[in-house]
Amino acid sequence: MRKIKKIAIISPSVMLSKRIFNQDLWLQYFKALGLEVIMMPTVLKGTMLDTFQAREKAEDIMAAYKDETIDALVAVHGGASALRVLEYLDFDVIKKHDKPIIGFSDTTSLQFAVYAKTGNSYVTGFIPEYDFRDGKIDSLVDDGFRSFLNNIKFVAQSGSCVNKGVVEGILIGGNMSAISDLSGTPYYPDLTNKILLLEDECEKSYKLKLMLTQLKYNPTFKGVKGIVFGKFSECENHETHGSVESVVDDFAQQVNIPIIKDFNYGHFKERFVLKCGVSYRLDAESATLEQID
Repeated sequence: MRKIKKIAIISPSVMLSKRIFNQDLWLQYFKALGLEVIMMPTVLKGTMLDTFQAREKAEDIMAAYKDETIDALVAVHGGASALRVLEYLDFDVIKKHDKPIIGFSDTTSLQFAVYAKTGNSYVTGFIPEYDFRDGKIDSLVDDGFRSFLNNIKFVAQSGSCVNKGVVEGILIGGNMSAISDLSGTPYYPDLTNKILLLEDECEKSYKLKLMLTQLKYNPTFKGVKGIVFGKFSECENHETHGSVESVVDDFAQQVNIPIIKDFNYGHFKERFVLKCGVSYRLDAESATLEQID
């Protein structure tokens, strides 16, 4: 992995809200890590992501890729609109300039699409606006981001076993709603030989069940090696569809692959930061996920 010295701050979803503006905190954090930061023009622009603004944000992303001095792109926060920029990206250029997109939540749309089109790795679980919203980054997120910068391979025991087994595969994933939004589009990756990492927030259990059913119907799902379910924040149980936990357990009974749940990843202050698009080993019985590539 190229040494990361300079990062470009992007906002593919919406603008950075001045209502919860904590720029000084995360700029100081990046400076303390020895990183040079460039703020792309549309980070503070765009209250609604219409077509024109989507093009502008895509232009920012492409400019960051084309700039040879920039080593990585950091999405400053999530939202619900990153999907809109995909059609305006030049994936041939992105593939040529292999730089990780670092982000979380709605950034999954951009990360998944870039991976599908280029095979470039990305980093999930770190997003500055969210992580500094309370004034201080969580120590686990901090450790994870520093480990990535120092090319330290991830390994953790977390959660609990649902389906036993030991497998190796390429870890991809992120926010389940964002992934589901990409179904049927050119931006959805082949799931063959993949270990999926999935989390979500603010969804009803029946919606989660539908998304998992849709996932199972994906033509390449039969090639999935295993699944790591993170934590589900503010997801509501449904009287006829049961709890979130029962939805996960029911899905696990339908597929004969290793699965763990309650992995420390999701919309909570404390979470793991993981490099995706590279090989991992999942030991479901011990609930251990280990990066091997």
